[in-house]
Amino acid sequence: MKKSSENGFKVLIMTICILLVVALVTAGNSTVNGLFTGFILTPLQRVAADVAGNAEQAVQPPEDAEQLAQENSKLKEDNRKLNDMLVDYYDLKKENEELYKFYNIKKENQDFALVPSTVISRDPNENFYGFVLDKGSANGIELNDPVMTENGLAGYVSEVSLRSCKVTAILSPAAQVGAVDKKSEDEGVITGDPEYSDSGTVIMKNISAQNDIKTGDIVVTSGYGGMYPKNIKIGTVSKIAYDSFTGMPMALVKPFEDVRDITSAAIVTNFSGKGEIEEYTEESSDSKESKKSKSD
Repeated sequence: MKKSSENGFKVLIMTICILLVVALVTAGNSTVNGLFTGFILTPLQRVAADVAGNAEQAVQPPEDAEQLAQENSKLKEDNRKLNDMLVDYYDLKKENEELYKFYNIKKENQDFALVPSTVISRDPNENFYGFVLDKGSANGIELNDPVMTENGLAGYVSEVSLRSCKVTAILSPAAQVGAVDKKSEDEGVITGDPEYSDSGTVIMKNISAQNDIKTGDIVVTSGYGGMYPKNIKIGTVSKIAYDSFTGMPMALVKPFEDVRDITSAAIVTNFSGKGEIEEYTEESSDSKESKKSKSD
């Protein structure tokens, strides 16, 4: 603004100087003086007046400058509010998507008390892909609570703090889940094994030597022990193998949920039969074998 004003005054001064010089030269000649006044001086005077007016206008700030500043400030504030609203929208959208994923679980299992949660960290030294969720004792989480996704069982809560909890995944040998083959009704225990965990596979051990398990069969939780609800999906049988130490048969099971890269899960804080220990006995085994024989 200041530079523009200085330029205007310089032009004005130069114009006045030119007028003085021409006036001195033509002072003795009235004819020339008339021509000068009519054709040269008058337009120059107009130019000088315009220059002076522009210079004055440049010096004075626009009348609505303050109004423009206020409007600009308001626009900035509105933009900030819109950004805040957009952040809230994305948070709500994510929350709704997570709740919707577990809607069918709740619909199919009315007795379940679910706490949706998000994976907030993973221990790089964890060999069996455990993870930490953003819910803890303040949310009613307790040790040994089952953890699942819309696809199936993921593990159980092994450590609890006020605002978070650590989950031991089903790929860990520490996981011992009572399981049953839905088709053959053969029962066993699902657990992790160092030989298979990196490929995202678990094993089903403690199964009968006369089992009827087949590749492709679906395996679910049996409910024995009261730690896991009954009929939670685990995975499908990918292969029948034999334990290299005991020689006993076992089934390799590919979980429906790949716990190695999940980002959210639901913690089951309560369910029908929680804590009720239903032991697997020889009597129940004989009864099942009897039913098989009759069906054969």
